[in-house]
Formats: sequence, C-alpha cells, structure tokens
Amino acid sequence: MSASYARLSESISKAKNVRIYKNKDTAYDFKLYPFGERGTYMDPELISEITDNLADSVTQQFPAFDYIVSPEPGGHTWGMLAAYKLMKPMNILRLSTELYDNYEVCIKRETAYNENYIYFEGFKAGDRVLILDDVISSGATICSIADQMADMGVHLVGVQAILAKGEHYKALEADYGIPVRVLSKV
Repeated sequence: MSASYARLSESISKAKNVRIYKNKDTAYDFKLYPFGERGTYMDPELISEITDNLADSVTQQFPAFDYIVSPEPGGHTWGMLAAYKLMKPMNILRLSTELYDNYEVCIKRETAYNENYIYFEGFKAGDRVLILDDVISSGATICSIADQMADMGVHLVGVQAILAKGEHYKALEADYGIPVRVLSKV
C-alpha cells in the first residue's frame, strides 16, 4: 500500500468489529470502517486523503464516462465528493423508502447482513457510467446494479471503490468484463 494511504490504512486496521443480525438465525461479523456505510467520525485529513486518491484513481483508470453512479448507504457520500473534485455529474441510487415508491425501476439487493431495494432514476440508454462505492465485500450490490444497468442499456465502464474485502472484486471484472479498481484490499 502506498504511503499516501497512511490514514486510510490506519482507519482500516483500527476498525471495530460488530455482529449484525439479518434475522434471528443469520449473523454477520461486520467491520465498522469510518468511511463505510455505518461509519461515524472521520477527521478531515482522512476525508481529504480518500477523496484525493479516489479522484486520482478515477482520472488514471477511467478517462471516458458521462457520470458517477453511487449507491446508498455508503457509496453516495464518496461519489459526491469525487464527482465534485472531478467536476462530473452523479446519480445516487437511493434505498427503499416511500419517497421513491413511484420510481419506474427498482431492484432487490440482498447482502449477507441486509435486504432492501435500490431505486434507479434519470438513466438513459447509451449513458456511460462509473460506479463508485465505499466497500466491495461479496460484490452482490455491484452485480445487482450492473445487471439492471445492462437491462436499461446503460454502459458500465467500471467500478471504483475505497476498499475490497477478499478477492470477490476479481470475479466482477471477469463476469462483467470491466475494470474494478480499489484503493486498498483486506
């Protein structure tokens, strides 16, 4: 890992472990990364380090796309910061709520610890998009989004994330024929 990721490395190594129950029979050991979906406090230096390095990675690895797409709950914050830094538009994939019940496109997302729905709005066939997310674990979220985008005729140019847990991101590359880049791996 590069020395420019010193704060990110420290935040990963100090992340607290918690157990999340999907239901009474299914538990998942979850790392509370400060930059992840259930993280809390981050100092401005960590925010800056992650944002700058995401923007640099996107610039180097993904030169041609129309806008960034980021899912709630964890990816949209980083997508927004990177979009601002890169001066690119973004589209936030919202989680299920009564506010979005009238959206035309909705998909079920099931992870090891959660089940919900993701709502799509504002996509057009032929759009070239980059998914930016916080953490890739199993890859289930990215797969469900990529499949829906293909159905809509949206061209996924790649995925950028802060962290990959395990090697699942490599299957995304192979299965979808797209580059998947991460700042760090555990």
